[in-house]
Amino acid sequence: MTIHHSMSDNQNAISLKELAKPYYFRSTKNESSTLVILVHGFGASTTETRPLAEFLRNKGYDIYGILLSGHGTKSSDLDKISWKNWIKDIEEIFEKEERNYENIFIGGISLGGSISLFGTTEMNFSGVFTINAFYRFPFFYKLLAWFLQLFKYHKPRNERRINWYKEHNLYSYPDDSTFAAYQIVKLLRNLHKKINRIKIPTLIIQSQTDNTISPINAEILYNDLKTKKEIFRVPQGDHILTVDENRYPAFEKINNFIQEIINT
Repeated sequence: MTIHHSMSDNQNAISLKELAKPYYFRSTKNESSTLVILVHGFGASTTETRPLAEFLRNKGYDIYGILLSGHGTKSSDLDKISWKNWIKDIEEIFEKEERNYENIFIGGISLGGSISLFGTTEMNFSGVFTINAFYRFPFFYKLLAWFLQLFKYHKPRNERRINWYKEHNLYSYPDDSTFAAYQIVKLLRNLHKKINRIKIPTLIIQSQTDNTISPINAEILYNDLKTKKEIFRVPQGDHILTVDENRYPAFEKINNFIQEIINT
């Protein structure tokens, strides 16, 4: 019996890994002149963004789900990348598609939100949205990440969280690379320097019960932005809101945000 269970787990892991690959969805409606690029979170994969992708696809947009460098394979691959690789991932898709669409939007969850914001300082997107984005870390966390990354230490995630990923059909690493975590610190440091360059409409979505990123991140980001901006607070919801049962009001808000920009 034990062997059979193990084989079943292996099969599930293999099928999830297939779902973790980049995807390109065409609108289920007419040919679309709008592309939405979605960016997943740290140590995760495109399985996080697929529910939002399917929702937006049915609203009439083409969708590209990016798989960030070092993700969707094995966690040790994160020890070989720079935060600049993640920005390059965005650039490659944008440069490939910018002539094909009238509007290109970008949005991401957690780290993907931070990357999306930085991408808008260098590329001409129509609008950007974030979901429970990293924005500022306590000084102690930054210091700890700097120290541990010197040894390329991997911090195991707790078993409850790993099981939550499995229950929600997410392909995610069972441990966190401290080397890559320090790359987030570097990314945010550079984002803070360039935040005034963001001139496009920005939607900030934040779960008020987020146990991974303090909701204060959304408030600080909102105050730092000098562009047209809005916070949409979700009363209940996991950090990975895109697979949480409370996700649909946020999904509708994103669609309305995109529609408003297209129509004006």
